[in-house]
Amino acid sequence: MKTIPGNIFLVGLAGSGKTTLGSQLAERLNKTFVDLDHAIVSRIGMSIPEYFERQGEGNFRLQEKEALHEICATQENFVMATGGGAPCYHFNIDTMNEHGTTVYLDVSPGDLALRILEEGGEKRPIFKSYDQQDLIQEIRALKETRESFYNQAKIKIRDNQITVEMIISNLH
Repeated sequence: MKTIPGNIFLVGLAGSGKTTLGSQLAERLNKTFVDLDHAIVSRIGMSIPEYFERQGEGNFRLQEKEALHEICATQENFVMATGGGAPCYHFNIDTMNEHGTTVYLDVSPGDLALRILEEGGEKRPIFKSYDQQDLIQEIRALKETRESFYNQAKIKIRDNQITVEMIISNLH
């Protein structure tokens, strides 16, 4: 397989497959896999929901920006799964576009709600609803506020069953 140079940043809402597809993509392309949320947890020494509760979203977003900048400055040839909100704050989408190829994984709110409910919504501090219909509405509203950032990604893949092969074919 032809090598795809540089860094790849996966963006999209919670449940869109950034972490799962990111690790598979990194393995296929012989790149390092980086999970931005895991990098932040290492920096802050607590879970993201706990940090949100103690320090607030504003402080979390600063930690997120610093972790992103640090990784971009010190690592290369990686695939990064970003947090759902990462592209939307502190010009992070610009940083990602400057340091690699951004890929927006665009999955329908209905499918995202099912995935989030299946894995247990408590892992996602941003979502408060555990009822499917309310969660779909919450996701639609969130998508609306974040879409202008996600749409700045260099590649957009809209499908409810995104695969590694689909991402790779779009990278060429």
